[in-house]
Amino acid sequence: MCYIVVFLLCRRLKYRIVRAVKNVMEMWKAQAVLVHLLLIVCLWRVYNQTGALNRLEPQMTLSEMGLPPPADRLVVFLVEGLRTDTLFAHNCSRASYLWDIVLREGLMGIARTSVPTLGTSALVALFAGFNGVPPLLPAGKFDTIFNRTKASDEGTVLSLKNLTDLRVRLSNDSSFAMLKNSTRLVVFVYLDDVGGASPLDIEYQRKLHNIQRSIRDAYDFIEGKFDDSRTAYLFTSAHGLSNFGSHGAGSDEERDTPFFLWGAGINRLAKNASSSSGLNNSGGLPQVPKLDQIQLAPLMSALIGLPPPVNNLAELPLDYMKVSREYERKAMHLNALQLLTQAKTIIRHHEKGVFQKWLPTAKDLDLQRIAHYQSQMKRLGDMGWRGKAMETSLLAIKVAQKTLKFFHAYYHIPLLVATVLTLLGWQCYLGVKLSRFSRDSKDQRRGFLTWTTILLAALGILLGQLVFLQWAPLLTVICLVVPFGIWSLTLAELPLKDDWIFEPLAHLRWALAPAAMIVLALYWTCPFTLAYALCVVYHNRRGWVHPSAKFLAWLALVCLLSGFLWAQNGMQILMTTNYRVSLQAVGMVLVIVRPLLCKEHHKWRVWIINLGILTVGGIGIVFRELGKPVPIYIMAANWTYIVYAFASVSFGGSSSPRSRLQLIVFNLLTVHALLSDSFTSLFAQALIMEYQMRIEVHKECRSAEEAEAEGEIKEQRLLTPSMHLQMSYRFAVSIILYFYVSLFGTGHWLCSFTYFANTARLFLPDSCSGPMALLVLIHLLIPSLIILSSLQALSSFGRQEMRSILTCVMLICNLAVLFYVVFVPHHANWPNTHPSVINALLAQLTVVLLLACDTFVNFLFRGLNLIRSLAPKRATTEVRFKRSPGPTITSSVV
Repeated sequence: MCYIVVFLLCRRLKYRIVRAVKNVMEMWKAQAVLVHLLLIVCLWRVYNQTGALNRLEPQMTLSEMGLPPPADRLVVFLVEGLRTDTLFAHNCSRASYLWDIVLREGLMGIARTSVPTLGTSALVALFAGFNGVPPLLPAGKFDTIFNRTKASDEGTVLSLKNLTDLRVRLSNDSSFAMLKNSTRLVVFVYLDDVGGASPLDIEYQRKLHNIQRSIRDAYDFIEGKFDDSRTAYLFTSAHGLSNFGSHGAGSDEERDTPFFLWGAGINRLAKNASSSSGLNNSGGLPQVPKLDQIQLAPLMSALIGLPPPVNNLAELPLDYMKVSREYERKAMHLNALQLLTQAKTIIRHHEKGVFQKWLPTAKDLDLQRIAHYQSQMKRLGDMGWRGKAMETSLLAIKVAQKTLKFFHAYYHIPLLVATVLTLLGWQCYLGVKLSRFSRDSKDQRRGFLTWTTILLAALGILLGQLVFLQWAPLLTVICLVVPFGIWSLTLAELPLKDDWIFEPLAHLRWALAPAAMIVLALYWTCPFTLAYALCVVYHNRRGWVHPSAKFLAWLALVCLLSGFLWAQNGMQILMTTNYRVSLQAVGMVLVIVRPLLCKEHHKWRVWIINLGILTVGGIGIVFRELGKPVPIYIMAANWTYIVYAFASVSFGGSSSPRSRLQLIVFNLLTVHALLSDSFTSLFAQALIMEYQMRIEVHKECRSAEEAEAEGEIKEQRLLTPSMHLQMSYRFAVSIILYFYVSLFGTGHWLCSFTYFANTARLFLPDSCSGPMALLVLIHLLIPSLIILSSLQALSSFGRQEMRSILTCVMLICNLAVLFYVVFVPHHANWPNTHPSVINALLAQLTVVLLLACDTFVNFLFRGLNLIRSLAPKRATTEVRFKRSPGPTITSSVV
């Protein structure tokens, strides 16, 4: 009886959830979003290794092996946004506070971070020793240096947010006595980042100077309190920053971070311990050693006598430690045992599979060889062959790393094939649906109860069971089964009578060129800029026949935008203090001036509220530029305005689509200005003005042509299937084009996904970064929301046929994703593959974001009669007919 009640409650909950989704998003959009999210998961699983292994036993400490560590304490100073050339340029003149310490008792170098270049990724790399994916690694699910310290006898961990707290803890007598008696102490100080501005900005240089001075004062204070020269220090950065003040991508500026090591156990004369190539000594950089960021984890562990974290994948850089030969040998032996333990765990997991005898396995390592290594190391130690023991440990580390890489990518080929089949199946499904829309077909579908769909579903279930019996990860099983579901859906959608896809060559012709444009956009900005200029000028080609003042003004604006996009990488000077604040102020003024120039009519309260919040935002920027925190009441006012900006559109009582569009543009551009920095608000407003002027110029040119046609009978006609298909693709290309132009011009996705650290400067304090992702998302989507709102308000075709248009968007983006899946170097190392992987994910994410934008635009226009029900019928042949009365179909906003 209890099971029946639970079943009924679950069913009722399911129906309510489905009803809520249907109220917010049309069912076809929810289906498309679900499929594209599955495709994103498949893409990520193809390229990214699985997470940390569970249930691994840690190794012995070096103290338990009879060797005292060189340091009793480890102090780690970590910042965000400090890159190599900023600190090391001009003979390290910007590191003056730490320079004498490094020369006397330490070393400096370059730590190569992983991607994405985020603070959470760096915490995993630095303290766990592997390049993890932060969203897939919840806190506490992997081992770190902190865990090893707490698990050891007399181990203590202090995690602090600023250096003031450190001074307070050490000044307290009882607290200091406990810390001094601890033989294994780790102090982690996560300092306020030096980001929030471009490295070229004076504000950035001021923060860097203050942080170095504070670290030097903290070092002198610690040495004075403990006074035993048993403390090791590390100062490094989680990631770097681009010259535009952004991070999150994989550029060299963001991945190369400096590190300073000094104190007990540090070898001042260390050589380059990295397998990477030597550092390019251009730009005044000194010749310094270079290693991977994950190598700092075993190094810090060895300095205080701990084994590496159990999931560490890095090799210990021995040259960085000043210890005895025996200590080096034992530390390297622990590193090898820790890696071999991971290899043993993953090999045993693989051998539990039912079909492991018939499947490939690692050739260089097995359980017998792992056991042989342990006995061999004992024999070499008994015989006193320490050099041979060191060579054996190094060889074991290399073999273990190779084996782990093999098993982490074990299902790579099947996943790649499954992802390609999923993309092809979804493309066919979209092509069938678009053909049905274009022909306005009412033919009956084949449905799911056919032999082909039933057989395909059965094969998918069988494959899933077989892979599951091999003990593959659940995510891998899902990704391998997805193509069977997609192809079953496609076969069920096929019509019984008509051809599957209407004009397949037309689909290929219209989708191939825009897909190539997306690929160019994500790799090179210049060809994409040229494509943008050619597309918009070609659309208004009639203006060359009938030039007007408005046409010339619009053409000048196109040239200005294109020129900026073309030379954007060279516009780094705009991020300096001399230009950044001035451009931001001009952008805020233009938000108010633009509606006046466009002769928009708004209520007085709209003008007062928008002018007031921009003034408040300007005051907040002044506080930031003076180095003071933004007052909490200014942040509260900005958050309140974001809620008002969206709520007032739907509940403001606008009576016509055009007036509501004007209110949307005014409010959203105000929000964009508050979230922007430097030129980004100006570019967004210029792009919206260009889009609106292009519509007006196009209408004027068409009116002039019609006036010249003397005596011509202007008959309306039905859209033929070919015309409907062509117009759907034209609208889709326009939406994609402006989507990517807005992203590039406002600072997002320059090479891969990046965001400005200054986006939330008026909304969040420096110590709070949780809602940052939401603010970044709002900032990058506002131009697209305005473009889609223009389609909703000004174009009957765009309003009535949005499903066909977005289907074309999906076809185009999936074709670009298919290119990345087939042609990227899948077997390269993750940091090297990252740009192509991110580009594929972004092309796929484009669909999800545009579907979400269209859903929100529908919400903004709710309550208005947009005459959706009067969509004209379409002809099923190529013969032209008079169109039945109804709203005029226009393509002026393409």
